[in-house]
Amino acid sequence: MDLSSVRQRGARIDEIAEALPVRAATLARLFLARSSIHISRTDAAVLRALSEAPRRVTELAALEGVTQPAITLVVNRMVDRGWVRRDSDPLDGRVVMVTLTEAGSATWDRLLREYRALLHEEMASLGDDEVEVLARAVDILDYLIDRIRHSDRPVVRPTGDPPRPPSVDGR
Repeated sequence: MDLSSVRQRGARIDEIAEALPVRAATLARLFLARSSIHISRTDAAVLRALSEAPRRVTELAALEGVTQPAITLVVNRMVDRGWVRRDSDPLDGRVVMVTLTEAGSATWDRLLREYRALLHEEMASLGDDEVEVLARAVDILDYLIDRIRHSDRPVVRPTGDPPRPPSVDGR
């Protein structure tokens, strides 16, 4: 690859790196604005995480990249809505586990159904090639997420940005 191609590739990667988080956040924000359920992106992310398994509050905070007091407020709000409950960890009674309730599971299922319906409706206007491109993009994003999640490399920060403390799980 010649120098010009390397520069063009680097510029394209920079464009994608800047655009991807913005597009993902915009898609989530647009969907939640149209959902019949009044829910924040953080609430939806916690429902998703808890749909996989009960979690410690510290684990939820780390997954969402927020402080433990901030996620505690989210959990409290979700307890009030009947979506989650706090249970003692059977292996260590001092540890509180957050568990999805039936109402929380039903809310998560409803969000998924609404999201699928919205995207299905919008993507129906796309051509087969465009749908295949999006399907391939999802596969590539899953691959990148897995690589980043399991990488031991430190995040390179621009000069002047203070380092973030490691999360509870050491990442």
